Amino acid sequence: MITIFQTHLIHWKKQWTALLFWLLLPVIATSVIIHTSDVVQEESKIPIGIVMEEETPLAMDLLQSMKKTPLLRIYEPTQEDGLLQLERHELDSVFIIQEGYEEQVRSGSRNRLITGYQSDISFAYTPVREMIISYVQQDTARTKAANTVHGLSETYNSNQQWTWEEITEKSKEIETDENLLHTTFSFSGEDENRETDEHAVTVWNTWGLWAVFSVLSTLLLFDWVIKERRSSLISRFAFIRIPFKNYLLQNVFIYTVLLFAIDLAAALTFYLLHDEQVNLSFIGALFSFRFTLNTGSFLLALLFQNLYLYYSVSFAITLIIAITSGAVIPVDGITNRFEWLEYMNPLAPFLSGNSANLSLFLFLFFILIWYLRRENSNA
Repeated sequence: MITIFQTHLIHWKKQWTALLFWLLLPVIATSVIIHTSDVVQEESKIPIGIVMEEETPLAMDLLQSMKKTPLLRIYEPTQEDGLLQLERHELDSVFIIQEGYEEQVRSGSRNRLITGYQSDISFAYTPVREMIISYVQQDTARTKAANTVHGLSETYNSNQQWTWEEITEKSKEIETDENLLHTTFSFSGEDENRETDEHAVTVWNTWGLWAVFSVLSTLLLFDWVIKERRSSLISRFAFIRIPFKNYLLQNVFIYTVLLFAIDLAAALTFYLLHDEQVNLSFIGALFSFRFTLNTGSFLLALLFQNLYLYYSVSFAITLIIAITSGAVIPVDGITNRFEWLEYMNPLAPFLSGNSANLSLFLFLFFILIWYLRRENSNA
């Protein structure tokens, strides 16, 4: 084993740039894609101006609700600056929360609470206006509920009196607890129990992207199997004590240790950069995934003698896995209809955090057959 490792060190020194590229590709490519999508998402937010003529609790609650909307970028200019920016098309639209907003809401009035301005290219004015109206209607509905409770208390001479603030707060608690509508936008493999920002829109699954790039890099790194099986090199094993099949398996072990070390570095990187949580259960799933990739790549490389054909098939397999795994695009509708697709995909157990992988057992079984078959053929 030590001799084989020393031989590989000599080989890696000659091709260290290619080796380093494929080792770091999954981490770098995943981080670049996620960072780029975050920048694009931030830049694509709709700029809206909110002019506050009063800073009462209800008015500030409305402003905070607008700021929590993930697709809007809220600015707070003065009325003159807001209209000037709207004229320059720096803002999509401007809304003025007029003075006396809270007083009118508490009195049940719904007329002229907010004034909106738009330009000739304000493409988001209508949906934003409807959203603001829905927030205002929530406040007016709570006010109506408070007035109803007060009326019932006076009618039935109740000793327990509820203030307007207490009724509205209770209404908000009930609204939160009931959770009438909650949607998430994420790709398959995202942990539903994971605590994240409730207003964040998750476009990419970090480990899903990494897994796809890892499939490609592992397949291309295992081209050594084809190179070692060239007829000009196999003849040397007649003078070496190590049987050829043992030599190949020991190389698989060396690459497994190397790649798993890189995987652990990737886990640390994603923890620091993307706040991806890592625990012992995940480490087990990561090792199982790595062992599955290496054994599968080894078996695939044994089927080829032409490097270029092997590279072409590797890219094709990576593309198929990326599409069918749900790591890049959602495929819940397909997997719900054809459940067997999920069991056939080597990425599915890893993305679900499961250490048991059916593909790994199949690959080990085929390697055992290959090992014994080669043993018999050499006898």
